[in-house]
Amino acid sequence: MTPTQYVDVFPLARTADGLRFLLLRRSQSNSYPGIWQPVAGKLKPGEKAWQAGLREFQEETGFSAQSFYALDHVSTYYLHPSDEVIQVPAFIAEVTLNDPALSHEHDTFRWLSLEEAIELASWEPYRQALAIIPKLLDSSPALRLAKILLKK
Repeated sequence: MTPTQYVDVFPLARTADGLRFLLLRRSQSNSYPGIWQPVAGKLKPGEKAWQAGLREFQEETGFSAQSFYALDHVSTYYLHPSDEVIQVPAFIAEVTLNDPALSHEHDTFRWLSLEEAIELASWEPYRQALAIIPKLLDSSPALRLAKILLKK
């Protein structure tokens, strides 16, 4: 089995109007320019997937997660330039609704309702992951098991 090389992190905020999901648009100078996505990145040597997710989340948004969860979802992608199939675990990072401090990888962002995020997300695995997030948040036993404890 190939070790995990990539992670996706879905930032969300709880508001008076319901959940809001943050999607980022990849900059024109980056690979896959113009796609709308959650935080995404690669693991560094020795990192666990959840550690890479937290690091990438902080690097790409400037946020610190209030809560961080392993999402019961793994995306599968085919990367044609390298002719490889990858599996990407997903995580949820809960934050307060604010503007992110974008890294050079993205040129804009949007906070969206679930329906809007599913509509805007560029790839089907993103849409599938977004769709299951509310179900996890509504299941106390599953959510408790999915929570990754953060050092404060």
